[in-house]
Order: sequence, then C-alpha cells, then structure tokens
Amino acid sequence: MKSQLAIAAIAFSVVAGPLLSAAPASAQSIVDEYCTRISENDKFASDGYQLSDAASILRQDRANFHKFAMADDEDQGDNSFASTQARARIPALLDNGDSDQGILNSIVNRTPFVCVEIYRDYMYVYGG
Repeated sequence: MKSQLAIAAIAFSVVAGPLLSAAPASAQSIVDEYCTRISENDKFASDGYQLSDAASILRQDRANFHKFAMADDEDQGDNSFASTQARARIPALLDNGDSDQGILNSIVNRTPFVCVEIYRDYMYVYGG
C-alpha cells in the first residue's frame, strides 16, 4: 500500500507539478507603463535607416525619449527603458506578449498614440 501511494505521489508531482508552479502570463503584475505618440521620427534608427517592425519602432521611441531628448509632445516617461541594455529587451518582451496585430501594424504604418504595459516577461501594447 505504501509503495502504491509513493508511486501515485511521484506520478502526480511529475504530471501536475509543472502545471501548478507555472503561473500564467496574465497573473504577472505590471512593472511599469507609459503612453506615447509614435511619430515619423521613431521610425528611423539613429544612424538613419528606416525601421520596419513594431518592436524596433517602440525601441527607437524609447531611445528618442531617454537618450536623444527627442520626445514627442504626447510621450510619457517610463522607469524601465532608460538604458541601452533595457531597450534591447523590447523585441523579446513584445514577442512574449499578446498585443493585437492591428495595433502593431498601425505602429508600422501610421502615427498612433499607444499605451504600453510592461511586465517582467512580456509587454502589452494597446491603443491609447
């Protein structure tokens, strides 16, 4: 009987353990948030080439705000992306998130006002 209980406990921990310990992304708390106007200035890298994806444009928007003092009038500050290393995480954070593809397309093709929620492992972008 004891061996059957031990086997059942091991089987449960192998199967259910990872499921119980992994919190869904939605359970994470917001680390930081800001809203910003994506302008044509944000769509060009500091060396002049045109950016063609939402992650690169969001990264340049934060570089323009923090590094180059080229914030647009509607840009808000954040406490997460002041350093080059922190901004380098933006593509992975965006990839790990669940932002609407329509918003991401508008970042590339228009000059939308967007808001960004930053979590430990991902970011979420939505229309402001």
